[in-house]
This record gives sequence, structure tokens and C-alpha cells, in this order.
Amino acid sequence: MSLAILAILAGAFAASLAVTALAWRAGVLDMPNARSSHVNPTPRAGGLGVMAGLGAGALAASVFAVSGGPLAGILIIAAAFAVMGFADDLITLGELGKFVASVCLCIALAAVAGPVTHIPVDGVAGLSLPVWLGWAGSALFVFVAVNAVNFMDGSDGMFPAVMIPASLGLMVAGLVAGVTASVIIGAALAAGLAGFILFNWNPARVFAGDVGALGAGAAYAGGALALAGHGFPGSLWLAPLFILVFLADVLLTLLRRARHGRFSLQAHREHVYQRLIDGGWSHARVALVYGGLTALIVLSGLAAAQGPDIAPFAAFCAWAVILTVLHVLAGRAVRS
Repeated sequence: MSLAILAILAGAFAASLAVTALAWRAGVLDMPNARSSHVNPTPRAGGLGVMAGLGAGALAASVFAVSGGPLAGILIIAAAFAVMGFADDLITLGELGKFVASVCLCIALAAVAGPVTHIPVDGVAGLSLPVWLGWAGSALFVFVAVNAVNFMDGSDGMFPAVMIPASLGLMVAGLVAGVTASVIIGAALAAGLAGFILFNWNPARVFAGDVGALGAGAAYAGGALALAGHGFPGSLWLAPLFILVFLADVLLTLLRRARHGRFSLQAHREHVYQRLIDGGWSHARVALVYGGLTALIVLSGLAAAQGPDIAPFAAFCAWAVILTVLHVLAGRAVRS
């Protein structure tokens, strides 16, 4: 398995590097607007490199006859998300059409990865869900995860800086749990993002675009859902924990906007990372802070997974509190 993982990492990195370079040379320009964090027109659709890395990683795994039950279905639906994102990058699709298509794809991804119908707390205690609620909750997790990644892809280097450690965490957790699909997706996604970040680090030469954010978010969500449904009891909490930095920023920002009567899913400039940049932080500093926090979260989650079954749940709760406090403190610091 170790040779297969090395091949997945090498193939995904090389493919991502090559395709991202092509996107940089020939990409559609992202023109700055009032919600942008950049000031110069910059090529987008660099996320094609990330998706190429996913495909190359899966091919490398097949050479070693390594496969996971839901892997093909997850990759197909992630590719469908990426196609929708690429179309939006090119011609700007209507919001209603994108929403309906996204909901359908989220349900499909929950179907192929396997819906979660039991929420464990430890090896004994837990909550069994009605089948319909398990399906709805799994599809909702996919929808929230994909859109959180997309919403947070707005600063140079931050998207890959967070998703690389999250994907590596998914790979390691998949190895521990014996969920091969999670291992392959985690390895290929991390390596693909590593190739992309060389072009996306501040000052970014190319952006991921919706093709990269939606495609990578869907691939991670599918691998995480497979882990949650088929791994050890605590693996359910690792799925959202590894991307909790993104989830917390998005959800807490929505709550803040709702409290001030500005609740909307439309693009805005009120995420903490945007307010920090407006307050004088560099893109690189923001990416390092978000990525560093994610690395700490991933390491703590993997360490917790070695303990009692309840430990990952406790780690999730603890980090949710910590990130909420940091969100409030960062907002106050920006206002002062």
C-alpha cells in the first residue's frame, strides 16, 4: 500500500503542476470587483490542475490494483461539480439553476458514498437516525462542505493551505479505518493541491475558480462521508473536524450577518479572512494562520482517534469552542 500511496502522490502532483501551468497561460481572467481581495486581473480555472491531479491519482492507484468501493462514483460526481463550476467560471450560470443542480449532485454523492444513519458518541452510546433523516443529513453535509470551501476560496493560497492538511488527515484516517476510497481521495487531493499552491501562493498567478473549489470540496466531502459511514465510530466527527476552520468562518459569519439583519447567501466581504485583509493582514499571513490552525486541528483529531471512541467527538466540540472565540476576538481586533 505504501508504494501505491507514493505513486498516487507523485502522479497527482505532476499532473496538477502541468495542468495548472496551462491554466495560468490560457485561463479566463478574473476581473476584480467590490467583493474581490485582488486588484489585478488574474487567470482563473487553475482548479483544473487540482482535478487533473485527482484523476491521475486514481489512475496511479489502479495500476497497483488499489481501489475503494465508492471511489469511482465519488470522483464522477466531483467531476460533475467541477464541470458546473467551470461553466460558471466561463459564462456565469443562474443562481437558481446552480442551486438545483448542486442539490441533486449532493444527494447523488450521499448515495454513492453511503448515507450516515447512526451518530455515535462512543462504542456503546449513539443515536440511530431514520433512513430519510440519514440521507438528508448526509446530503446537507455535502452541500455545506462544498459551499464552505467555495465561499472561502477568496484569498491567495488559503484554499490549498487549508485543504492540503485536511486531505492528508483524510488519507491517514482512511488508512487507520481501512476505508480505501478515503485514502486515495485524500492522497490525490493533497498532492493535487500541492501542485496548485505553487501558482496560487501570494501573489497568486492563477486562481482555482469554481471548477477547483467545487470539485475539490465535493471530492473531500465524498471521501469524508465514506469515512464517516464505514470507519470506526469516532470517524464521523473527523469528517467535519478537518475542515472546521472553513465551516466555522462561514457559519459564524452567516450568524453575525443574520444578527445584524443582513442574512444572505450572496457573495460579500464579511468573512473574517476578508476583514483581516482589509485590516492590513497580508494574504500570505492569512493563509498561514488558517492553514496552521487546520494542521493543528488535524493532528489533534488523529491523536484523539487513537483514544476512546468519544475522544474525536470531544475534540470536535473543543475546537468548535476555540474557533468561535477566535472568530469573536478577530472581529474585535479588526474593528479596533
